[in-house]
Formats: sequence, C-alpha cells, structure tokens
Amino acid sequence: MTSSPASPPFLPLSGLRVLEVAAMVAGPYCGKLLASLGADVVKVEPPVSGDPARRQGPFPGDVPHPERSGLFLYMNTGKRGVTLNLEDPHGQTILGQLAASADVLVHDRQPAARDAEGLDTDALANSNPDLVVASVTPFGGWGPYAGYRAHDVNVFHAGGEGYLLPNGLALDTFPDRAPIAAGSQMGSYQGGLTAALGVAAAVYARASGAPGQPVDCSMQEAQLSLGYVPIQRLEEEGIVEDRFARYFRVGGVLPAQDGYVEMLTLEPGQWQGLSRMLDGPEWATTENFQNPGEQREEINAHLREWFSAHAKEWLYREAQAHGVPIAPYYTPGEVFHSQQQRGRDFYSEVDHPAAGRYEYAGPPFRAVGSPSSPGRAPLLGEHNRQVYEEMGYSPQDIIALARAGVI
Repeated sequence: MTSSPASPPFLPLSGLRVLEVAAMVAGPYCGKLLASLGADVVKVEPPVSGDPARRQGPFPGDVPHPERSGLFLYMNTGKRGVTLNLEDPHGQTILGQLAASADVLVHDRQPAARDAEGLDTDALANSNPDLVVASVTPFGGWGPYAGYRAHDVNVFHAGGEGYLLPNGLALDTFPDRAPIAAGSQMGSYQGGLTAALGVAAAVYARASGAPGQPVDCSMQEAQLSLGYVPIQRLEEEGIVEDRFARYFRVGGVLPAQDGYVEMLTLEPGQWQGLSRMLDGPEWATTENFQNPGEQREEINAHLREWFSAHAKEWLYREAQAHGVPIAPYYTPGEVFHSQQQRGRDFYSEVDHPAAGRYEYAGPPFRAVGSPSSPGRAPLLGEHNRQVYEEMGYSPQDIIALARAGVI
C-alpha cells in the first residue's frame, strides 16, 4: 500500500482567521473545508444549547449526548469553539470585536435574523473593510424568497432534481410513487461547498488588492447548478422532462446478485458494447437496440433478469472491458473498507475527549503534503477562555460574561 509522498505541510490558508456563525450542515461544511486548508476557524455557538447538530446524531450506542453527535463531530473538525449569545446586545458587541480581527465571516442567517444578531454586512464592512462576509442561506440574501425558512428537503426540491426521481428500477416498481429527495442533506452540502469556493475567490481577490467582498450563496441555486440540463432542454427544445420521459429510462438502476448497479447507455457504441457483453442473446440483437427507448419495458425486463445473475463487481469490470457505462452501488461498509480510499489514506483516526476515537473521512481534495488528520471538533465553549483572552478580556471578565449568560 503506497501513501502520499512526504513533503513539508501544505496549508494554503494558513494564517487566515475565519469566524463561523452557522449551524447544522451548510455553513459548518464551508468552515470545515476552509479549516482543512489551514484556516483558523472559530465556531460561534449559543450558550447551553449549542449548534442543533449536537442533538441530531447518530450517537454511539444510540445514546444521545451533545458531545457525541456524529453529525456535529464530522462537520466541525479542525475548528476552535466559543459560545456567544447573539440575542444579547453585549454578545453582539463581542461579535463585532471578533469580526474586527477576522479575515472571513461565514454565517447562515437570513435577512431578518442577520440584522437582529449584529451580522449586517454594511455595518461589519464599516468596522473591517477587508472582511469577507459569506452568507449561505436557502434562497440567498435577496429576492422574493430571501426570508423563507427551509430545510434541506425544501432546498433540494426547489432545485428541481426531485421531480425527476425516482428512476429506473424504482420507478418501474413504484410508478405512482411521489417525487423523492436525495438523502444525506445533499442540498446543504452543495451549498457549503459552493460557499467555500466563493470565499476562496474573495480571499484571492483581496490578496490582489481588492477590498473585502460579500459572498452570497443560495443553496437552491447551488443545487440547481448541478442539474441544469432539464432547463437547457426546456429552453432549446421545448421539452419538459419528467421521470417517465427522461432519456435514461432504459437501464438505470438494475439489480445485481449482491446489490445494485446503475447503467447509463446513451450512444450507439455503448449499446453495441452492451450487446457484446450480454453475449448476443436473441432479445439483444442489433435490430432491437436501434431505438431502445421504444422497447424500454421489454429491454429493462431482460436486463434485470440477466444482471441479477451476476455480482456487481463482475458487472462493473466486464462493462469497462466493453465500453459500457455501469457503476456499482456501494454500501457504507464497502466504501469504508474500500482499497481505493484506504490506499489514499482518506480516513484518519481522530480522538475526542467525550466521543472517543473514530475514523473520519478526509476533505474532498488533497494537496500533496497537507496533514492527513483533520483535527477534532470542539467541545461546547471549549475555547472561550483562549479566544476571549486573545481579544484582551481578563479571566475575571470571562467569568462575569458567563454568569451573565453572554457567553
């Protein structure tokens, strides 16, 4: 097993100070990516309750604990953590002081909450003209929906992709099923990734002499940008795609002997390769494949029967040899133990004082020489004394703020 070549640590954002006022997934994922590139990310949470992700789980042994949430632990690796009551005027004053010494502020507050909690972009810019203020919200900071509250399922469906799901085997088996959303809060992750890209661009522009620029990320638009083809087809061809008429209705999700694979054959050469891979059964003649969309029900029935007699890894390798686009569906266990990820040292052990030692997934990019361990998530308010003393507060001041419920 080979590992990355040894070289000095590569931390392109080393020295960048990031203030994160965000919860759950989108904003924290943005902060997580910046931290993985070397930024000093200080996460701000409400006193006592903390980030709601602390209550989401999953929890070891299914026993809820605010310091053992798998979601929180993963979303906040490599950050420092402080508590601050942004509903308190004194808390907002301290937030302004934190922002004055920061390079980037990432928040997930919509306009009304943003202004009420001291996160007004113009006010922050007046106190720190070089500050990059990045907001990642369901529908962006302006427009008719700017004030709408939303969960990940709303954002995903607002991006249009859910209207085209389910497809393939699921659609043929349950044709009357309502549209579905992708799991694992895909819209929120995409929003966080997009916001991190915007922050990186703004930081680069500032290094070139530009002042701090606001970054406004709409999670809906981040999701929409991934599935823009149906809109393009509507504009160019006047076709309103739905899950029944989508071009990959032939094939799609197919059962294998030990799970599922997905096949997407769009070009004549791919159909010819599939016919060779099937060893030329009568139903897979070239004539039948001339216009497969017209015979999709019959073809899909044959494909399911044939595919279900073979293991998904064999199907994957055989398809590669014949130029057929097929991908296996891996279980979480198969991904976790994958030779590919293990060979790249994608997972690293992280020890947490409350949750214990577990392996964590690494960032979705790799700079040669960058540290493999992401560092652990902070305990609630763990770095209050460290961060507030850096700002000039004495230990007695910090105790008084805690007693008053400000931190």
